[in-house]
Amino acid sequence: MSYSVAMKYSIYSLLLPLSLFLLSGFSLENAIVPKNEILSGGPPKDGIPAILQPKFIPASQATFLKPEDEVIGINIGNTAKAYPIKILNHHEAVNDTPGNEPIVVTF
Repeated sequence: MSYSVAMKYSIYSLLLPLSLFLLSGFSLENAIVPKNEILSGGPPKDGIPAILQPKFIPASQATFLKPEDEVIGINIGNTAKAYPIKILNHHEAVNDTPGNEPIVVTF
């Protein structure tokens, strides 16, 4: 392990338990895994941006989708929409108002 990687590892190992407790009230006091082996993973809070004003195209123009691609579909009133999983993988939440009904699509 290089010096800079070792230094970062040491800093993260010290700061992670403190930040978890201070920011969320989460305590590691009863952790089975040693605290110095618990590392931060994934993006930070608000690190995955929601789609707040989704834009839609007709299905015939969605050439980036393959027939086997999965979507989350909704049908509210006279409005039907599809939210492709391959897009939700990068955003995890979409705020939308189909038929003037506010919804959140999450994945």
